[in-house]
Amino acid sequence: MCFIAIIASSSCKKIDDLQQNPAAIYEPNPQLILTGILLDMRESPWGGDQINNQFMVINESYYGNQAYTWGALSFSGFDQLRNIQQLEIEAQKKADEGKPYIALAQFFKAYFAITMTERFGDIPLLQAMKGRSDGIFQPEYDSQKDVYKQCLQWLEDANTALTPLVAANATVNGDFYYSGKLNKWQRLINAYRLRVLISLSKRADDTPELNIKQQFADITNNLTKYPLLTSNADNFQLVYNSTTRDNNYPLWPADGVVIKSDLRNNLGDTYVKIMTGTQDPRLFVVANPTDSAKATGDVNYAKKFTSFRGGKTGELQTTLKDQAVAGKLSTINFDYWMSSPSGIPFIMFGAYETEFSIAEAINRGWINGDAADHFKKGITSSMKFYGIGDDAISDYFKVPGNEYLGNTVAGLEQILKQKYAAFFQNSGRQAFYSNRRTGVPKFDIGPANGNNNQIPVRWAYPTTEYSTNESNLKASLKRQYNGSDTRNDIMWLIK
Repeated sequence: MCFIAIIASSSCKKIDDLQQNPAAIYEPNPQLILTGILLDMRESPWGGDQINNQFMVINESYYGNQAYTWGALSFSGFDQLRNIQQLEIEAQKKADEGKPYIALAQFFKAYFAITMTERFGDIPLLQAMKGRSDGIFQPEYDSQKDVYKQCLQWLEDANTALTPLVAANATVNGDFYYSGKLNKWQRLINAYRLRVLISLSKRADDTPELNIKQQFADITNNLTKYPLLTSNADNFQLVYNSTTRDNNYPLWPADGVVIKSDLRNNLGDTYVKIMTGTQDPRLFVVANPTDSAKATGDVNYAKKFTSFRGGKTGELQTTLKDQAVAGKLSTINFDYWMSSPSGIPFIMFGAYETEFSIAEAINRGWINGDAADHFKKGITSSMKFYGIGDDAISDYFKVPGNEYLGNTVAGLEQILKQKYAAFFQNSGRQAFYSNRRTGVPKFDIGPANGNNNQIPVRWAYPTTEYSTNESNLKASLKRQYNGSDTRNDIMWLIK
């Protein structure tokens, strides 16, 4: 009987082993999970986000439109949160080697949660990842205020955890953004926290539990504890390459033949007006003058700001197409953006944004400091990215009206317009979110607008939530929007 029991037990173990999928990874290395998370963070230029930012207009319906008839988006961020949860589990098994991954996980949790709450409003968070551990498969929705409170704490925790690791020159593997350099991650995390805090400007005076102004001041007044991303060398950016088709620049054609007469996409007037109004040399880099300006015979047409014109967002596509065919609209500068398959790096978070956020905080009276200095540094940082030389930058600030107008409403408008200009084809939806919060710059609305002459302010919740978590979703909708779930419902963040 003992012999039979031994044989039976060993046989069961063998069957369990045989039932495992040989292609599956049951104990993944944290670096593999980290690389997957970083891949999921990627954003891209020239897509729908940049159309909604009013940087470009589409004159062919085949490629979409700018009617602002948004529907629902997905909760894909929870896929990433599950991966982050697994990253923490696997990193905890690695003792000291795993500590950097656990520190970065705090940032990733905040990043993906905020990405979702910016889109919808309330989201499930505190109960959202407890399906496996606690059997909670229909999580309650947390208020947007509580989501931000938790995310700001995660960002504080990430900085605290990284400080001794940076001092010890610890690194992480699997990082294709910063090559495992934790000091650069720490700078990014604190700069990102400033982005989050400034995005809460409408709640700065009525939400004492978030302590928004003080948190901003704590960071900017103690750069030893909270180092910031203030150099283009530390930009959080996706660098494309020429060797791998999947990582070629998004505009690069599969056959490698660049056609430089593409009239299907034109620059948006919202962007072009800012650039021509301030005589900004970046315009000469990113765009081409109109064909009609070339046809005038003026030998200097390419260096005149009057030679550039954008299409109005919301204009009928037939009108935009007629204008494009007639050579009255500017196209992108193909020689700049598509000089090679690697194109131009896509900045997900740039040094310029840190400078403009600090300038805005000073303008609003949150902190003390020289807003003019940070305003100038923000513009300079962006211009340097485009290869603008020192002399041209100096000439720009000599143009009447381009010097900072002081801590006034006019000065704030300058900061916000320049932040918008620096976001061109970078930073995902941040240009739209900044406009949604401040109304600057004024977005165009035209006859093609399909949203009752309104710019939407959010996306509807995923349709799957109505079948899998209906009661909690509807309770949240009742609390937020009196039961509504449309693109025009105003979330707590921007009320």
